[in-house]
Amino acid sequence: MNKEEVLQYLNYNNEEERNKIKDYAVQPGDLNPNLKTILFSTPSETGTSFFRIFEPLKAILRNHADDLNIIYTEKIIPSHMKISDAIVMHRCGTQHSHYLNVSRYWPKTEVRPYIIHDADDNEFNLPATHPMKDLWEQAGKHKMSIHSIKNSDCITTTTNKLKQTFNNFNNNVHVFRNNFDWNLPQWNYDKDHVRKELLPQWDLSDKIVIGWAGLTSHISDLSKMAPILKEIHDKYPHTVFVIAGMALKDTTINVSEKEDGNKTYEEVSIEEEGEKYENKVRRFFSGFDENRVDFLKALPLEQYAKFNALFDIALAYVEHNAFNSCKSEIKVVEALKYEAIPIFSGFGGYKDMWEKVPSNIKTKNISIDMTSTKPWVNAISYWVENIEEGRKVAKELSEWSTNYYDINNNIDQYVSFLLNSTEEHKENQINNLNKYTIYKP
Repeated sequence: MNKEEVLQYLNYNNEEERNKIKDYAVQPGDLNPNLKTILFSTPSETGTSFFRIFEPLKAILRNHADDLNIIYTEKIIPSHMKISDAIVMHRCGTQHSHYLNVSRYWPKTEVRPYIIHDADDNEFNLPATHPMKDLWEQAGKHKMSIHSIKNSDCITTTTNKLKQTFNNFNNNVHVFRNNFDWNLPQWNYDKDHVRKELLPQWDLSDKIVIGWAGLTSHISDLSKMAPILKEIHDKYPHTVFVIAGMALKDTTINVSEKEDGNKTYEEVSIEEEGEKYENKVRRFFSGFDENRVDFLKALPLEQYAKFNALFDIALAYVEHNAFNSCKSEIKVVEALKYEAIPIFSGFGGYKDMWEKVPSNIKTKNISIDMTSTKPWVNAISYWVENIEEGRKVAKELSEWSTNYYDINNNIDQYVSFLLNSTEEHKENQINNLNKYTIYKP
């Protein structure tokens, strides 16, 4: 498959179509030797690599297929170092640490690739409440993160707070916010159809759906949000609640140490019912009328946006800590695409976003500075009682955010950065190579 053929799958509807794009990008058969080659590398596909690697790669194919070569990998190999002009390494990891070291000891008589470390989390400062903290540090990932930040040629990241944090270790940090391809079918569902599909048990004609969507790393946020929602539940009987993103499988990692001191990591299933993620979350909401709350399983990357079509009011509550201060604002942007009324923590990336919103469409009871119960209950109560006003506010905010976060509007800037940075790096490398040139007539 060549570039022309892969274009038909860019508005993918399912995993099979999305894999066509990945398969092409892993081994493109039509690399142009006259163009710069950019390798996008991630240790594994995750929600963050979806935004930082796959969607930008796809936008480049759509808008700049004739301007540069792109390759995608989840298993970087030596030949990648030879053929790439630049390598975007998303997230830290043992493979990335190894090849970063290879680049540092590159022969002085050869041009080496430009190494970009990309991150949209603070991977060296996980909070005590993060479920992966102990395992992360046992595996040395926090040290790998610092190593990548310090020794890469530059850093690309998502928020002003992350730039400020990374500047402590590397002066060459650039912010490219997470963006969306609104052409995808999952951003264009019919809301009524989705509600009938996912919430068939409820007649929503006279109900207000209050929702939250996220994955397992947010369990601490959920535990603090549940008492807020309980007050709303008791105060307004015409509200119903959706908690979406329950784990599809419950696993943990067993760590064992071998005789040589090296550690091994084995993924095992969690068998004890009380320790399974969904059951933990359900306990947070045990005081709710079971007929007014639903817990939905996580959806694949090709369909996850569907949850946002369910919500009248969408919540993005986070604890105030250093890790969350670096989180990007994607939850709010996703909800706004379906014109849900967003109520979010005025913190980190969410605060960044709110500062960019034009003043003429800003209003109260959207961005909440405090984590305590009362201001959140007051804000949610206001919109429950003024739902039609809220829908007008959400529509205006949606029009702004949908335009602002459209990846096809913003990809030119990113491509220019890649090409210009790579060219400047190559020039510096050639200048250094010529220091070793000896001419003998």
